[in-house]
Amino acid sequence: MAREQISPAILERRCPNCGTRVAQDAESCFMCGHDLRAPVRGRRRFSWIDALLVIAVLAVLGVWWSIASQPRQEVVGTDESQALLPTNIPLLTATPEIDAAAAVDVPPTPVASVREDGVVRHTVQGGETLLAIAALYEITVDEIQAANDLDSVLIRAGDELIIPITREATAGDGETVASTFEYTVLAGDSIISIANRFGSTPEDILRANGLTGENPVIRAGDVINVPVPQVPQEVLASGAVALAPDGSLQQSLYAEPRVIGPPDATVIERAEPVLLRWISVDVLQPNEWYVLLIYPLNGAAQEFPSIWTKATSYRLDSSFAPEGSDTAEYAWQVSVVRVRPGAGDRYALDAASPTSELRNFSWR
Repeated sequence: MAREQISPAILERRCPNCGTRVAQDAESCFMCGHDLRAPVRGRRRFSWIDALLVIAVLAVLGVWWSIASQPRQEVVGTDESQALLPTNIPLLTATPEIDAAAAVDVPPTPVASVREDGVVRHTVQGGETLLAIAALYEITVDEIQAANDLDSVLIRAGDELIIPITREATAGDGETVASTFEYTVLAGDSIISIANRFGSTPEDILRANGLTGENPVIRAGDVINVPVPQVPQEVLASGAVALAPDGSLQQSLYAEPRVIGPPDATVIERAEPVLLRWISVDVLQPNEWYVLLIYPLNGAAQEFPSIWTKATSYRLDSSFAPEGSDTAEYAWQVSVVRVRPGAGDRYALDAASPTSELRNFSWR
């Protein structure tokens, strides 16, 4: 029988402790005496990653142990509490981050500016609506739309809106007098339109100028006398400052005042006052005035003199309302008038703006 070949690698046996070659059936190493009957276990190898993890865990445990070992001291309501916090631990001094999404929900701060004439202008902020702005100033959306010629409620951040805030006002303070002013006739003027603009009457103008006939003729460039009753003394005094710094006469014209309230043909309860309001044309000069004219339309309505004011509103108290079951109907309009020195000691009037639209209201 052929002799079976056995691999040398299989026959060879070595001591797992010292590596000495030993017999296949040896029970102990003759070199180091290691017990060869115990099963051979694989050797565990540690990597650098394992070592770093162990070091990191030990470092974290050390930091938390140092924090826990420090005594706690609390001081409420004083700045000294900040000094008691540990300053050598970066993890405790991190600044909290602001949630950008939550910041969008914070209402924007109103940005409003007030001009010299009291007109309030509001700069629209991101996220604002007309309804929110109206609520902020305690007015209505319709009033803001009317003041800014808006056809819709769409507005954009950065837009500047005129805010028609109600300012109750009275006419010029002090004593009133009847005065006759000079007026230079403009193209398109008539006796009636001149009387309506300044609060005079056609009859008084005809009488003051010696004009007779049913259709007296006046031409552009004519200088006529315009009697105006109950003119505040401060209006006359303002005419002395009508000249510009260079000595020239003021000639600028404003746009017609835009009336905003009450709406045309409004019916008002007799116990309620009436507040007539319009939009400022600009910062008026000392000798420039709003002239408000209120015309009675039926027998129960009263006569009102022309009202000279610097404000953009005028309040009619309910005491002017009709009594009983009567209804008082009125029309009203406003314009800007300039007072300047005339011939001698007299004053002259200039129309500084077209007359506003005519609106009606009634008390009942």
